[in-house]
This record gives sequence, C-alpha cells and structure tokens, in this order.
Amino acid sequence: MKKIVLMLILLNSIAYSAIPPKHEFRAVWVTTAWALDFPRSNWSTSAMQGEIRTMLDSLKNNGFNAVIFQVRPGCDAFYDSAYEPWSHHLTGTSGAAPSPYYDPLQTWIDEAHARNMELHAWFNPYRVSTSGSPASLHSSHVYHQHPEWLLSVASMAGVNQEDPASDPFSGVRDLRESLILDPGKAAVRNYVTNVFLDVVNNYDVDGVHMDDYFYPYGGMNNEDEATFAAESRGFTDVADWRRDNVNLLVAAIYDSIQVVKPWVKYGVSPFGIWKSGTPPGIIGTSSYYDLYCDPVAWFQAGTIDYLTPQLYWEFGGAQDYGSLMPWWAQRAVNNNRHMYPGHAPYRMTDWHNWPAVELPRQVRRNRVTEGCQGSVFFRLRSGIVNNPKGFLDSLDNDLYRYPALIPPMSWKDDIQPLPPTNVYFSQSDELLITWTAPGAAEDGDTADHYVIYQSNTEPVDITTSENILAILSDEEQSYPISAESELYYAVTSLDRLGNESDAVQVPPVSTIAHLLPDEVKLLNSYPNPFNPSTYIRYELPDDTELSITIHNVRGRQVKRLVEGSQPAGSYQVLWNGQDESGLKIEAGIYFCTLRTGNFTQTQKLTYLR
Repeated sequence: MKKIVLMLILLNSIAYSAIPPKHEFRAVWVTTAWALDFPRSNWSTSAMQGEIRTMLDSLKNNGFNAVIFQVRPGCDAFYDSAYEPWSHHLTGTSGAAPSPYYDPLQTWIDEAHARNMELHAWFNPYRVSTSGSPASLHSSHVYHQHPEWLLSVASMAGVNQEDPASDPFSGVRDLRESLILDPGKAAVRNYVTNVFLDVVNNYDVDGVHMDDYFYPYGGMNNEDEATFAAESRGFTDVADWRRDNVNLLVAAIYDSIQVVKPWVKYGVSPFGIWKSGTPPGIIGTSSYYDLYCDPVAWFQAGTIDYLTPQLYWEFGGAQDYGSLMPWWAQRAVNNNRHMYPGHAPYRMTDWHNWPAVELPRQVRRNRVTEGCQGSVFFRLRSGIVNNPKGFLDSLDNDLYRYPALIPPMSWKDDIQPLPPTNVYFSQSDELLITWTAPGAAEDGDTADHYVIYQSNTEPVDITTSENILAILSDEEQSYPISAESELYYAVTSLDRLGNESDAVQVPPVSTIAHLLPDEVKLLNSYPNPFNPSTYIRYELPDDTELSITIHNVRGRQVKRLVEGSQPAGSYQVLWNGQDESGLKIEAGIYFCTLRTGNFTQTQKLTYLR
C-alpha cells in the first residue's frame, strides 16, 4: 500500500513539474450577451476602454495568448457593422453608437495585438436578439427588416446540457419564446455569411468563431415546414435537410474567407456530444440529432480550421471528459485539423461545485492527447479573472508558467519564414540583442513576430517552452537582456500563421565588451574558418555612419551586411554564407571590410566546404 501511495505522489509530482508545451492555444470566451463579461461599466467609453486593457493585461500576465470576443450576440453588433445596428448591451439603446465614439472590436484587436495575443471574433449565427422586448430594437434590426426570416421555436431557457441548472445563461434570459433566423432559407444563409465577411474584410482579426446556437436546444416541431416545402433542395427527410442547412452555412463562410483572407482562421464551438452513445458510454443531448448540426461532417469536408467542442463535464459519468475529449481529438487527427476543447471553470462556483483539481487535471490530459492543441475557457468573469478556487493562480504558477506559441496550421501554410538578419549585441545604456527584419519567404510572407530564447547551454534549444524569453511584434527589433556571461540566446521569426524560422544563435554575452569602446575597430570574426556561418564583430565609440561588406578574391561584392547609422556600442552581425540573392557562396577566401567616413579595416575570412 505504501508503494502505491509513493507512486501516486511521484506521478503527481511529475505531472506538476512537466514543462508546458511550446505550442498551445490558450484562450477565453468574452461574452457580451446580457453583458455578462463586457461591458460592465455603465456604457462610459473611457471606462469600457479601460476594462478592455485591464482584462487583456490580466490574461497576458497569466499566460493566455488568445481571446474569443463576442461581436454579434443577437443580430446586433459590437463593431461598426454595414448590416446590423449597434447592440443595446453596448450603449443601453439598440442602434446607438458609443459616445464619445469608439469601435469596441477595433479596440479589442488593437489592444490584443499590442500584447501579442490573437483576437477571434465570435458570432452567434441564428439568435435574433437577447432583448426581452424585440419590438424596441432599432428599425434597422433584422427583426423589423425581415420578419419573413424569423422562426418562433421552443423556449431556449434552461435546456442546455442535460439539466436546467447547468445552463450558464440561466436567470438572465428574459424571452418567453425564442426567435431564430430560419436556417433553411437561402436568403438567411447569404445574409449571415455577409455579416461574417463584413468583419473579415474590414478588421484585422486573426480568426472568426461561431458558437453552438444552431437549431434550438428546446427542439423543433414543425415550425419550419413551410420553408422545407419551398426550399427542400430534393431532401425528403427534414432532419437531414436541417443538418444540410447548417453544413451549407459553415461551408459558405469558410469558402468566402479563403477568397478574401485565407490566413484568417475559422472555428466553430459545437455542443460537446456528437451523438448519444458515441463514444460508448456517453449519454445525452447530441449535436447531430437534437441541434441538427454535424461537426464531424465539417471536419471531413475541411470546412473549418478548428473545433472547440463544449466539453463542460467532469471526468467520469455519462458525459465523461476522459472519453469525450480524446474522441474529438482523434477526429481532428483523422482530418488534419485542430481541436481545442471548451472548458467550464464556472462550474467550480455554481451548484456543481467542482473541486479545484478538476480543471488542471483536464488541461494535463489535453497535453498528453494527440490531436488536442489547447484549451478555451467559458468564461472570462466567471471562471478566469475571478480566480475560482485559485484556478487562475494555478495557470499563472504552473500550467501557463511559460509562454506558448499559437499552434501553426499546416493545411493553411507550412512554409517557414526567413530568419532575422544582422543579429548582434549592442550596448549603450543597456545591453540589447538587435536584429533586422528578414525579407519575404517564397510564399511572400514576412516576419509577423519574433521569439527570443534564453538558455545556459549552447546551442539554445528552441523546442522547449521554458527557454522562451519573449514573444515580440514585427515592429520590435531589439530586446534588453541580462549581462550574465553564462547565458546564451537565439532569435527566430514567426509568420502570421505561426510558422517559425530557423534559429539564429547568439553567442554568450562574455564574447563582447561591456564598456563603450574608445575607437572604431573590426574585431576577429568567429568562427573563422567557418561553415555555415560566422559572426562579424565590431566596435563604435560614437554614433557612426558605416558599412560592412563582403568581397571575394576578385574584388566583387558578395554581400552587404550593414549600411547606415548606429549608436556607440559593441556589435556583432551574423553572416550565413549567402550572397545577396540568398545563394550559398563557394568555398574559398573572402574579405570583410568595415568603412566609416575616415576609417577602413579589412579582415580575411575562410569559408570551408
């Protein structure tokens, strides 16, 4: 018995100390329906902008790298829409823009990107309104403009996820009946697609995201029989027709995105059970039969980039997380797509009273499951920033203690960006690693971000998250570092879709002078002879205009490494043995020349086969 206890302690210790993965999607849903997460500041523009910054600061500081922000809770907008009125949750009045004016979506994008986080715009596809009085909605609202598109269906309240009390919106729904846009109408599908494309075309979002409100949780009777009769498209089974209605919308949005901005990611968050009985032992409401949507079909058709099934259950029981999550992950593997499970930290503080260990256990299971690339948490103010049972602390101190890169999507783009160039140390008031942006890779992509790695061993291992020192935007091309001589550094480029360049290894700090030099000097390059690369080192006592060029033995210029003005300091620039065209040079003797206005110095370099 003692051996078993010791083994369990050891396993728990190993799980706790495991290094978080280098690539992991770490996101949270920010809900605007009923203003549950945003806004909470009585519609003051300055207060709302302050909320956005405060929430993003908290998420960034606790290891998150993405936000899924609800921009369309009910045929209304948290952005300047060409199709729908401003949401009443934003200003208190349907159709009223913020005053003083600002665009909430644009602010969320700008502030998220300033923190090197992704922003995915979250849409509700069919819900008509979250208002208890639809007649009071602005005259431009679809409720008034297209009453022929509306279906009055069974009540939505208290029917989510097997038991009424589990509904995260319980107590805030004030509609006596639920109005939805009719998914069977081609005009509705075209309209919703255009709403999505309005955002994709006009905002620099990283992704768009659709939630689980397709056909209602309360079920369907014969409310859409007239539409079925008029637009059956040859279907004879109404259930198959309803599923195809949703499939058509999902595919139309995906195909449209590929035409205008193929780098924008498209995700859907379906209910967490595909079919009751799948996998074996799972019982409950299903996406396929009850909501008439088929997420597996979207995987198979390749019409989504990622799925976030809402797995709002514990380990064990008839909706076992330990069975459902791996089942979804395998569907993602089979179809070369991503899967980020949706988690329910709010259940730690509602009547479920989940123990503090439940969510960390789920995240750890994700990390050892092929096909699971991250987590999305519902929701910001009830499960994350309120730190239920210390969950946010467990993310900050353990699970998210190191930064993570967004997982790349190989089916969208698998071409590496070029690495940064002219990587060197400079020293004035502080010690910096400085670099120059690379040119475009073969697909035309340039650097969108840079990653700085730090280690006490050489070469720096860039495969582990514990060596990530910082993730920077493409506008940042220097980073202050420690003057400890035993530390080593490396720098890489990331493109928009998370593909990473080869690393440029930076020698230890001990290789450069820590005091300002007293004269211009071209120091010995190292290694020399070299293959494949060498560091050209030099010193400047003052702000200096200079050039550093490489010539072959015939005097022909092969490469210009540096051109322009630099402040006083000690520098090094990496030459990778390539000419101006990016081609590898031939083995032989080359000459490196440093020139300033009144100084020239040359040294011989030998490139080995």
